[in-house]
Amino acid sequence: MPYFYLRSVTRLKKIPLIVSMIVLVLTVMLVGVINQIQNHNQQAVLESAASRQADLLRDQVNSDIDFIGSAANFFQSSSPSNWINFDRFAKEVVGSSKSLISLQWLEKVTPENITNFTKAQKYASSDFNIYTITKNKKLKINGHFSGMSVIYVVSDIYPISKHNLDVLGYYSISERTQFFFDNIRTTKQPNVSDSVAILSDTLASIKYNDINKKARRDDVHPQKEKRGLLIYYPVFNRNNNEMIGVVVGVVDLSVYMNSIIQHSLNGIHSQIKIIDTGIGSKDFPIMYKSKGWDLATGMTFTRKVTLPNRVWLVEFKQSNDKKEQDLWVLIGIACAGVIIAILVYFIVAFQRGEKERIEAQLKIKTKELQFLVNRDVLTKLRNRRSFNKYIDAMFTKKKVFTLISIDIDKFKSINDNYGHVFGDQALIHVATIVQGLLAKEDRLFRLGGDEFSIITQKIDVNELDQMLFKVCHTVNNTILQYKDNEIYCSLSIGAAISHDNDDVETLMTRTDHALYESKNKGRNCFFISD
Repeated sequence: MPYFYLRSVTRLKKIPLIVSMIVLVLTVMLVGVINQIQNHNQQAVLESAASRQADLLRDQVNSDIDFIGSAANFFQSSSPSNWINFDRFAKEVVGSSKSLISLQWLEKVTPENITNFTKAQKYASSDFNIYTITKNKKLKINGHFSGMSVIYVVSDIYPISKHNLDVLGYYSISERTQFFFDNIRTTKQPNVSDSVAILSDTLASIKYNDINKKARRDDVHPQKEKRGLLIYYPVFNRNNNEMIGVVVGVVDLSVYMNSIIQHSLNGIHSQIKIIDTGIGSKDFPIMYKSKGWDLATGMTFTRKVTLPNRVWLVEFKQSNDKKEQDLWVLIGIACAGVIIAILVYFIVAFQRGEKERIEAQLKIKTKELQFLVNRDVLTKLRNRRSFNKYIDAMFTKKKVFTLISIDIDKFKSINDNYGHVFGDQALIHVATIVQGLLAKEDRLFRLGGDEFSIITQKIDVNELDQMLFKVCHTVNNTILQYKDNEIYCSLSIGAAISHDNDDVETLMTRTDHALYESKNKGRNCFFISD
């Protein structure tokens, strides 16, 4: 009896042990599978987010390039006598960008015209002098160009501040800057510099060192921190065969990093590094690096941000924080043991749901940002950036179309008499009426201020005549009521049908002339150019 009893007891202990081992093996297998799923999902989410954020960073830089390009168009499309109004135009441009901190107009100066140029500048500002900076010292020009056939001198700047005024008269003699000038002159495309010290900071540092080389003041940057980025945009004459100047936009790199990079992965903890591979970046290739980058370990993803003349490499490194969280999940599953099969279903479903939620939020944010890039905030119409893309596409496809320019008559008086809030309502009022009168294939844009533009495929003069009459008549006979004020708006409209030998500039010029004709006729009318 004792022998059989002992065998029965041993068998009873052995069965639970086998079942326990089977459950343990299944648990280990399931933990391994879940661990692989977590890693895959985490990698997929990070890759998708990294790609989207690299695209958003490129779009923000390109948006600033477009803003600076609009300032270049101001100089190219207007006569030199009108260049004194640069500050008004630049105010709107700089105010439209969070990262663009100043605009500089660099005018072409040659040995032949330097005397007249200097005389004209001194007429505007008696303190004006042409100078450069070498070895951290200001050197005034001595009449010799040091082997250069032409220099580009800062002739105007916005915003006007104490430090910015010191920049007037500056020209660069560095080989890197000359390379940018030569490149934009040849390619006729904007160039983006490497990260640089902002010139006004450098001048402030020079002034400060001249006064007291040992002391330090909070409002000066003695170390000339490379916190800026320069975007060079060429300006050619109307024949497009001579570069008459360069518009330089000064961008604050910290805005890019703070507004985009630090919030890039929507709550996923990640380290980020941005490397510049373009010309001038050899000594300081790293534009931005998270504080914990060197100590962090984990998966690293690299995405390229391609700009007109350089490529940025954006590296995302996933830290170990999330893996520790997953490890605790796996420990909980292992402790659950017997109910592991049930937990797997909910955990996988939870993780997939998290992935879809993050993907959906990223898509929503991406669409919102893309909408803001291409739309006017006030009227919700397509903006100038969208206009430039659309009209370029029309010429690329060699389509015949009509370009229409619209101005609200005496819009400044509306703002002065009724206030800017009422003026905004007038813009919305006109945009809503005109949009409602257009065909489905027509496109309405707000280019800025009270300036609107329509691109239509109607090219028959009679059809255009009827269309523009209807727009003028409807707007002029629709009352605008806002609070206790009410007025009737009127429009001046100019239109030009594209020709085979037209390009964007010539067509816009003909359209502007047509607009001027309608204003000369007394406003509240339209004129169609031949």
